[in-house]
Amino acid sequence: MKKIAFLGGGKIGRTMIVHVTEGKKAEVAFVYDPFVKDTDICGVKVVSDITEDMFEGLDLVIECATAEVVAANIVTALKHCDFMPFSMTAFRDDELREKARETSLTHGTRVYLPHGAILGLDGIFDGRSELTEVSVVTTKNPKALGRTDTEYTVLYEGSTREATKLYPRNVNVHAALALAGIGFDKTHSKIVADPSVNTNTHEIHIVGKGIDFTIRVSSFSEGGVSGKYVPLSACGSLDRVLGGAGFQFV
Repeated sequence: MKKIAFLGGGKIGRTMIVHVTEGKKAEVAFVYDPFVKDTDICGVKVVSDITEDMFEGLDLVIECATAEVVAANIVTALKHCDFMPFSMTAFRDDELREKARETSLTHGTRVYLPHGAILGLDGIFDGRSELTEVSVVTTKNPKALGRTDTEYTVLYEGSTREATKLYPRNVNVHAALALAGIGFDKTHSKIVADPSVNTNTHEIHIVGKGIDFTIRVSSFSEGGVSGKYVPLSACGSLDRVLGGAGFQFV
């Protein structure tokens, strides 16, 4: 049984912890979250500080907190184990991304990039050498964006690199697309606040040599930055990383 740890004990983190512990899919060593008042989550110890020695002996660390937590821990963790980040906006930092890549190659560890709220990310990655245009429009209720707009408002339109800087907790979909496709500078982002909706919707358009397809993903917002689909997606990604018997889509 693999030994894992979580960085982040919010909704997505708790969903995965319950999924893992109830299914006895892995041994969870700890959950790092300085903002959680509980001393444990599903019997798993919650810690408010983390040191490098805590990564020793682990097989995998799952981050579901913020881009800052990724930046602070990914390189250190990769010296000892694999890493699966959900806060993909951290990789707008080219230097961090390169350090993580070099560290994983040096130590024989892996960075697993979950598809999160996106359907078809694997297809985008497979066809990336032929792609010429990638764009994404994200529409959310203003509350999910930390705003109080009373009418349809385009908050941002431009490069994904700048979008991930302005809205790091709300556009992990954009960052994942940039990583899978043509990069943070060439990917085009649009962010919309619409008080008439209660869903998180991402409309993605991909154009390339002999390729033209559109993906529209919409899921009910439960009040946070992520929709109802993301926790299900997160558990599926974790299952594939942990491995197991039976049929597997890859």
